[in-house]
Amino acid sequence: MRGRLTSPALSPVLALFSLALITPEVFGQTATEAATASSSAAEAGSENYTASFFAQYTPQNAYDMVQRLPGFMFDEGESARGFGGTAGNVLIDGARPTSKSGGLVEALRRIPAAQVDRIELQRGAFAAGEAAGQSVVANVIRFKDKSSGTWALEMRRVGNNKILPMVDATFTTNIGGWDTSFQLDTFLLSTNRDAVISKRETNGTLTSRTTEDRQEEERFGALSFDAGRNAFGGRLQLNGRLKFFRWAGDTKRRNRGLGALDGPVIDRFDNRHVEEEYGGELGADWSRTYASGWKWRLIGLGTYEQETNTDNFNFNMPARTLLELGNIREVEKETETILRTTFGQTTGSLKPEFGVEGAFNRLDTSIEIAIEDGAGTPTEVLPEDTVRVQEVRAEAFGNLVWQASSKLTADAGIKAEVSRIATRGGNAQTFKFLKPSAGLTYTVSDQLRLGLKAERSVGQLDFSDFAASADAIDDRVFAGNPDLRPDRTDRLEAKIDYTFGERGAISTTLFYEWKDDVLERTILESGGEALANIGSAKRWGLNANANLPLDFILKGGLLEVDVYLKESDFLDPISNKSRRVHDFVPSEFYIDFRHDIPNSNWAWGLEYNSTHNWHGYFIDEFEEFSPKANYNAFVETTQFFGVKTTLLFYDITGGEYNRMRHFYGPNRGGDKVGTALSERRRDMGIKFVISGQF
Repeated sequence: MRGRLTSPALSPVLALFSLALITPEVFGQTATEAATASSSAAEAGSENYTASFFAQYTPQNAYDMVQRLPGFMFDEGESARGFGGTAGNVLIDGARPTSKSGGLVEALRRIPAAQVDRIELQRGAFAAGEAAGQSVVANVIRFKDKSSGTWALEMRRVGNNKILPMVDATFTTNIGGWDTSFQLDTFLLSTNRDAVISKRETNGTLTSRTTEDRQEEERFGALSFDAGRNAFGGRLQLNGRLKFFRWAGDTKRRNRGLGALDGPVIDRFDNRHVEEEYGGELGADWSRTYASGWKWRLIGLGTYEQETNTDNFNFNMPARTLLELGNIREVEKETETILRTTFGQTTGSLKPEFGVEGAFNRLDTSIEIAIEDGAGTPTEVLPEDTVRVQEVRAEAFGNLVWQASSKLTADAGIKAEVSRIATRGGNAQTFKFLKPSAGLTYTVSDQLRLGLKAERSVGQLDFSDFAASADAIDDRVFAGNPDLRPDRTDRLEAKIDYTFGERGAISTTLFYEWKDDVLERTILESGGEALANIGSAKRWGLNANANLPLDFILKGGLLEVDVYLKESDFLDPISNKSRRVHDFVPSEFYIDFRHDIPNSNWAWGLEYNSTHNWHGYFIDEFEEFSPKANYNAFVETTQFFGVKTTLLFYDITGGEYNRMRHFYGPNRGGDKVGTALSERRRDMGIKFVISGQF
């Protein structure tokens, strides 16, 4: 583990961390970042929510509190290039956490609810650099020099599986002049899934039925921290994280032919898949706000991730006659180093910001395949093949937020990026991108706000697509493609926010996107299936969120509704027909009902998650994944021993997930040759949680 933490990606941050440790004294006095952010928000008008507002929900941490903000749709940020394009819509003491993995959710969960002084909700563009043009921003303001913590113990059981624990603990205190927060998060989980796979010919004639049983076990552990103090004339903030994750799944398939599901077995397939991930992250953020209101910020961030996937499988006749034996092993090691500096105005009606960012990314990935028949004769062998992909990127940018009046706020920005992506012993490509953005927010009244936004963004390439990969369960092999380019998206959106009463709010966003260099699976000149840039696409839709108090019929009742209606259009070069883009869900909605019983320490609620359809497109296959609607219910109380106790029942009617695979020959441009329907089911789960604060 020590070797991983001292990887090149973390070296610049370790140097800054060491300098901070040996220079603890304060070199100057400046206003605190929280005070600056608060005054900035006040200029544009903000809503303040103190601890008393959240008391009825008994929140354990800042994340629980943010989830209860009226009309606020939490955005944890995106997986984008570098640091600047990943901002969410929540700040902590006026600044965004210097983190990418674990990120905003983990940073908020590290803050005990008792540590939160208030949350400022600003509707209108915030200071340019901190929230990246978000039109609605929540700013969590913490108490200083106060020690507190939270703890949670969870026991979960799915069906007849083992009862396994989860432990989560946070602690916030001041150590040697450092304001620190720590979090330990662990869980063990055991689940199972049953399925019946029915294969049919094109005319619908059943050809076989297979029963499938998969036992799954998960192990996870993460330790994270943040620490801040005044130093070097400003404020120094450090963030760190270590994590471990392991998932193991044992899949057993039994082909019953056309017989009964408990009848004789014709052949059997067994596979054990193990995924292990290790990771580390270290970030340093120094900022100084001058008396003039200008803020200088320096950021260093290094991350390391290692993921290993192994498949061991065999195919047998009933009498244990071995037909095929195989092993697939894939290893990925990824590092990212980011250095960034910005200089921007935080007060007044005009807030410009300028900055530069540099990044270095590297991925080393290897795959090894060994498959042999029952006699031990190799049928497919791929000796360990390693691919290295490196990216060097530089970006210069400028942003401007203009508070034109008490009702109108405008923001605009421009980013110029140059990057070079190269593979070891392969191709090297240089890219240049110009990424403009502009937005308007108009306050019609204290309750109604309108927003318009237009922006161009560049996607984040998954460097693992540059190398070959394999999927033993679905019998798929993907070739690598070293000629990939980031896709580009032009997005136009309109937003309406309406608040009413103490808890009521409705937020609706309409959007339209034009995408170029869309990444879809296609056939390479070599004949292999791989991801490639193959054309343009369009996406459009509506996202709506509503908090609807039900006090007029049920005192203390609250209904939350989330609706996502989307569509897309892409001209498929394989079938030469218009279709949706890959990895797309056209519509889904969620309804949560909560009742905090007046004059008591009890609450209960129901949750509904709608059915939806996921669409996937491969060379000779179209896949639909359709989870059916599921229901959850909970009851919670603080009646006993001063702690919060929650009992949750999820997938009450059983989790049902249908997966339909449509096969074509020789590809989706040809005739349909059959289908395979997998009717999957998981048992109801029960979760019991006890949590408290100290």
